[in-house]
Amino acid sequence: MSSGTIAVVGENLIDLFVDESGALTPVPGGGPFNVARTISRLGQKAVLFSAISTDGFGRTLQAVLDADGVRLALPGPLDYPTSLAIVEVGSTGPRYGFHLNGTAAFQLEEPGAIAAYNSLGDDAAALYIGTLGLLVEPMASTGESLVNTASPNTLVVLDPNCRPSAITSHDDYRRRLIRLFSRSDIVKVSTEDLAYLYPDSSSTQAAGAMTDLGVKWVVVTDGPGEVHVLGAHSAFSIDVPVVKVVDTVGAGDALVGGFLAWWIGHGLGRSELADSGLVRSGISAAIVIASSTCTRQGAQPPWAEEMRRVPGWGWL
Repeated sequence: MSSGTIAVVGENLIDLFVDESGALTPVPGGGPFNVARTISRLGQKAVLFSAISTDGFGRTLQAVLDADGVRLALPGPLDYPTSLAIVEVGSTGPRYGFHLNGTAAFQLEEPGAIAAYNSLGDDAAALYIGTLGLLVEPMASTGESLVNTASPNTLVVLDPNCRPSAITSHDDYRRRLIRLFSRSDIVKVSTEDLAYLYPDSSSTQAAGAMTDLGVKWVVVTDGPGEVHVLGAHSAFSIDVPVVKVVDTVGAGDALVGGFLAWWIGHGLGRSELADSGLVRSGISAAIVIASSTCTRQGAQPPWAEEMRRVPGWGWL
């Protein structure tokens, strides 16, 4: 494996699952939190740009990060409450509600964050940004500044992971994403994300709009369906293996984290994205990681030791 740190910008939170009987189950989560854990569990260095609360939930989140080897960019818990995502689970699918403003995760101020990122120097191999961190200030503006100040050699991956119930202005949100697309090398979206962002366009048309803005590859997931990978000059699809599904929470995050770990672990960078064969290999490996995550409870990605037994993972 090559050395190289992957900076992950975004929230940590507690997913509070509410079943139809009203029973509550708290689970550590947040898209970027899950991405950072996946990267680290697969043996690559991950630094999470997110603040942790001093409360009980915050201590739980910190313990999970410590166990998985994820480092915080700005150490020291804050006296703000932990962010919460309320997930009501019913027969028609999950319904989300959020408690975000004034919570710890998003207290990412620009001067300290940029100083912490710059301290990585040439070791900063990739930068991921996504989910609620694109919405809530000051993290949203700080994250955008980090992307804008990243080295031209740094791979940038964006996952909107849209949560409409948390978005106060659809237009402002799309404008931020459009600005970020101009410096994003890979954008991972679900079919639900595309329906929200480009309601009058097909997946191909939406991907074309992104590549016109500068995105090199758009990775479109559709639950257990094929993963479609669309670039400016080529496109391909990859089957998702059939597995015994225990929990789909965090599968998309595991795919992104798996790709980043595979790509940086191979010593690949931005220029190699021109090779569609390499991109296919990386996404195929990432799908294995996402599928493995679905076979366990609570967004638990596999460890590097497990992946040594998986044909095709390759570099472990």
